Amino acid sequence: MLDRCDVIVVGAGPAGSTAARYAAEKGLDVLLIDKKKEIGVPVCCGEFNAAPAVLAEALPNASGIDELFSIDPGLVQRVIRGFVVTSPKGREYEFDLSGYTVNRDAFDRYLADAAFRAGAVLSPDTKFIGREGRRVTTSRGEVDARVVVAADGPLSRVCRSAGMEQSAVLAPAISCRVEGEFDDRARLFFGNRIAPGGYAWVFPKQGCANVGLGVQKAATPVPVLLRAFLAERGLAARDIQAGFVPVSGPIPETVRENVLAVGDAAGHVVASNGGGIATAMICGRIAGLAAAGHLLHGEPLKTYEREWRSALGRELLAAARTKRMADRFLGSDFLLERVMGLLGNHGIRNIIVFGGLRKP
Repeated sequence: MLDRCDVIVVGAGPAGSTAARYAAEKGLDVLLIDKKKEIGVPVCCGEFNAAPAVLAEALPNASGIDELFSIDPGLVQRVIRGFVVTSPKGREYEFDLSGYTVNRDAFDRYLADAAFRAGAVLSPDTKFIGREGRRVTTSRGEVDARVVVAADGPLSRVCRSAGMEQSAVLAPAISCRVEGEFDDRARLFFGNRIAPGGYAWVFPKQGCANVGLGVQKAATPVPVLLRAFLAERGLAARDIQAGFVPVSGPIPETVRENVLAVGDAAGHVVASNGGGIATAMICGRIAGLAAAGHLLHGEPLKTYEREWRSALGRELLAAARTKRMADRFLGSDFLLERVMGLLGNHGIRNIIVFGGLRKP
């Protein structure tokens, strides 16, 4: 492992690996560390990505989408043609929405390999211990790093080391794999009996599906809710994993000292639907390029803050506002049923895709 580098990236998820790749492509010495022994394992994720055309529609100011999401076709588990959303009383709303599912562990390794091929040094099974300025302490020794990228999740220790705020609201989520054959429609289920304050999902894959749910302030633990959801549908779970999703919008400040925060660590999640892979990669690219601009051309690190907010800050803030407004209805199945009926197929699609903003 390097003991000196231009950029150290903590966390080899979609945000961190993308940041490492773009910084390395500019010729910087990049060290990418991750506490996991095997990148991408265990998986706690819905494993769904929207198609590039949908992302471009939803995030019109974000650049590099085609380049970021032109992934190896072998990674695609199932092409998704549309969504079916089920209300608390069982009414179904259906609409087209293109995307695909992946095996998230393989997807994460693919992104880390891309960073490695660009020249980054990858060091798994390496924990971030602490940081003082340029000196970063890891479980494998100390590293002198000119820029530190915090991509270590919603409870980021790197952000804490720089005195950054963390996401104010973390929603519990749980996912698993179920065997079986499923069609090409992703399915969302709403109702407080199923997922209080959130929703459950079934995302089809090859010969199986990713099934899970996310909640907010639920009195019942998420494993109990998941088991009930599966039992009602005659499904058996494998590979159950739980975690937290930041759903309060971006943190107020994502640059402090020589630290850049990205992905879940920065609250780069579409709060209205909980999706974070695409936004993490878009912001990861911006972080890698901003680190290169700073170290190679003397540009201020604050450029990163300005660039990512210009690219998708408006959309992320709108999604957070929509989430806060939806919380009023999600606690009442009666109100939620009424609101979904008023929105209809098109309105529900717009909430999911645009996070509360009107279609451009």
